[in-house]
Amino acid sequence: MSEENNINNSIENNDIENNNEEIVSENAPRKVVKKKMIVKSKNKENIKDLDLSSYGARRQSRIYAVMSLYSYEINDRKPSINEILDFDYDNKIPENIFSFTRTLVEGTIRNLERIDNLIEKYSNNWDIKRIQYVDKSIIRISIYSLIFLKDIPKSVVIDEAVEIAKMFSDKDSYKFVNGILDGIQEDDIQ
Repeated sequence: MSEENNINNSIENNDIENNNEEIVSENAPRKVVKKKMIVKSKNKENIKDLDLSSYGARRQSRIYAVMSLYSYEINDRKPSINEILDFDYDNKIPENIFSFTRTLVEGTIRNLERIDNLIEKYSNNWDIKRIQYVDKSIIRISIYSLIFLKDIPKSVVIDEAVEIAKMFSDKDSYKFVNGILDGIQEDDIQ
């Protein structure tokens, strides 16, 4: 894992596609945002399109939450919740996606001390200040989910975190994210 100052991941909207697509489920119709985003890294070789429409509403919410917490962290925790949830480049986020994003972001920020204590406890030989902002954001929303969103199984929370880490983090960061989340004991999240 490299230090944060060696990382310059940024996410930008690539307004190629920006249509809404309706997906029908058993309970109620859900809308999924159909758009592409560009994920850039410091070396220009690693630029890739990310089509959010290929993911379900919950994954999209988690991606937006990671982006929001990343913004919160790089701005020294000064922005308000409304500021970090203002996706001015994307005003067509369906309400169900935005609502779950808000739940993840608000809950994580309200419980940051407890969450960061668990990260410190399970990140062997890693000071929390050395963890990349993107990885820290992924781990934080995941720990919040483990503690407070009991309807989501631990295996799903970890799988989602690993997949998002593969999208946005360094090559092997997903292993670090997986190790911390997998190590968390049931007693710690009660």
